[in-house]
Amino acid sequence: MKKERLGFNLAIMGVWTSGKDTQANLLKEKYNLQPVGTGLYTRNLLKEKSSDGDWARRTAGKGKALPMFLMKKFLIKQIKNKSKNKDLIFIGGPRLKPEAQLVRKLLKENNQNIFVICITLPEKEVQKRSLLRMADKNIKEVYKILDAKNILKERIKVHNTQVSKTIKYFDDLKILKKINGNQTIEKVHEDIEKAILYFKKLNK
Repeated sequence: MKKERLGFNLAIMGVWTSGKDTQANLLKEKYNLQPVGTGLYTRNLLKEKSSDGDWARRTAGKGKALPMFLMKKFLIKQIKNKSKNKDLIFIGGPRLKPEAQLVRKLLKENNQNIFVICITLPEKEVQKRSLLRMADKNIKEVYKILDAKNILKERIKVHNTQVSKTIKYFDDLKILKKINGNQTIEKVHEDIEKAILYFKKLNK
């Protein structure tokens, strides 16, 4: 079955454990999307034996945001290598406001738009899901490291103090929709599809 084109790019943002990857995978089944996994990029860096990997372990490995110079290099490369037949889907980012401004600038230079989905989740639910993931034998070790109580606390702090500025930036531009992530996977997906349809109509 031929996949649909959106005609604009997507970003799936949200707190840790909010289901960003799950929802991105569901969207990729229907739409012709090229993934830009900022979270995956960060997790791979944490395992990399290099100076970039050292930077990642000193920052993201302790729950802080990845340094801008590393994320900037990654984002520029991903946008530059965008397929002409696909729209991008940013999974997990851009997290920081300067990253968001860079992404929007690069896309605008090519007359492209972006729509941002922000999956929200109460802090208690984030902690609950993290504990469940820590106990899951099938979850990769890198997730369990990042789910550790002290690191999770720092990640939540970064989200509340820094990522919130990015969310406000996109919201002020009227290109963001918040989705309640404390629902079934199916209901979250349904709400995301409704938001995409509404954005499509606005940008015809």
